[in-house]
Amino acid sequence: MSINVEIIKETAFRLISLASTDLPGDVEMALADAYKHEDNQIAQNQLKTILENINLARSKGLSICQDTGVPMFFASLGLKCKIDGNPERSIVEAVKLATERVPLRQNVINPLTKKNSGTNTGWGIPHIHWEIDPEADYLELTAVPKGFGSEMRAVQIWALTSEDIGRVAVKTVLDVVESAMGEPCPPVIIGVGIGGFADTSMYLAKRALFRSPIGKHSNDKEAAALEREILNAVNQLGLGPMGFGGKTYALAVNVEISGSHTAVVPVSVIFQCWACRYSTARIYDNGEVVFITHERGAKEQ
Repeated sequence: MSINVEIIKETAFRLISLASTDLPGDVEMALADAYKHEDNQIAQNQLKTILENINLARSKGLSICQDTGVPMFFASLGLKCKIDGNPERSIVEAVKLATERVPLRQNVINPLTKKNSGTNTGWGIPHIHWEIDPEADYLELTAVPKGFGSEMRAVQIWALTSEDIGRVAVKTVLDVVESAMGEPCPPVIIGVGIGGFADTSMYLAKRALFRSPIGKHSNDKEAAALEREILNAVNQLGLGPMGFGGKTYALAVNVEISGSHTAVVPVSVIFQCWACRYSTARIYDNGEVVFITHERGAKEQ
């Protein structure tokens, strides 16, 4: 048996719709926990408004944020399954359909001519990060409508290996947080990619944003210790929700590492705003679709 591309299109459409209108439960719980522990009145009001916004979007089936982002997918293809047709074409069609039906704001332009496609597709968008899983018998898709208020504050620096790379990472994150203030719409999740190449380091940082459940630490002991240190340091700044002051600027800091050059190491930092919108499902070659992040919501679509 093989996975039919129509199932991929339908699933991708539902994933985009769910990600755009219904925040994953663990992210919502982290925001509610921040509200419960906040004693700054302005910060409490910000968090209360965020939580009310989440509930309203879910109940009305409307977008969580007016910036419905630029569509991106993480796709993990199991070598024990087969696909009948072109999955990328199906995902493009799903984005077009979601743009019309959710609806999504028409955000995608040609970067030189500024022509808007009107469909959130074109010029390599939606961007799909493909990975191979040798043991899996399914295609796993994660839809991410990535907002650019947080995206545009991404940074990358290069650290000489004569330096303490961990200290460099801490300083880099604190510097960019103090520069960004409320622009990434905190409370944020901060992804940090250390090592690899320029492109893979930033990819690691971005992939880290959607580690689930929120607050889960790296399996690498040193990386996990760095996550705790950076999270504490960021929140000690007292910038709080939307940068207006308070206890929680970051809900989580996720660090991913890769082997690197003996002389120099890239350190990449990227933000995800409080609207950590993503939705994941697995499609098996018998036609079964299992929604991982939005099981209840998927049934209501």
